[in-house]
Amino acid sequence: MTSTKLDLQKPPKFLEMLGSKGFEFDDALGTSSMSFVISKDLTHSNGTIVQGGFITAMLDAAMAHLIILKRNGEVNPLSLNINVNFIAPGSPGEFVAKGEITKMGKSIAFTSGELYQGDTLIATATATNKMIKL
Repeated sequence: MTSTKLDLQKPPKFLEMLGSKGFEFDDALGTSSMSFVISKDLTHSNGTIVQGGFITAMLDAAMAHLIILKRNGEVNPLSLNINVNFIAPGSPGEFVAKGEITKMGKSIAFTSGELYQGDTLIATATATNKMIKL
């Protein structure tokens, strides 16, 4: 049986593994905010720096979930390209990933994101997503 809509009440398991603590969506502004608590398990350098792949995953999740919510769970965004700029090291603890839609067509969406730890900008990203209709 295939679904025609993503179940937004049952997030994917990887979000739990990343320490996801919730998601806010502003439909009018086309923006999102997603909170995470990252443990030492996702670090290197003796548990002091969050590994870059997990930084990327937090940004990707915020941007992709924004597309999902904007399209009412009727599409699955597949990343065609993600470009991440690492600005400062992140340490275990709380993070907030913010996403914004730059442009959305019928099958392609362009998004941008910022990841913060407190007031410190940790990384920025842009992404291109192919939207697969469910």
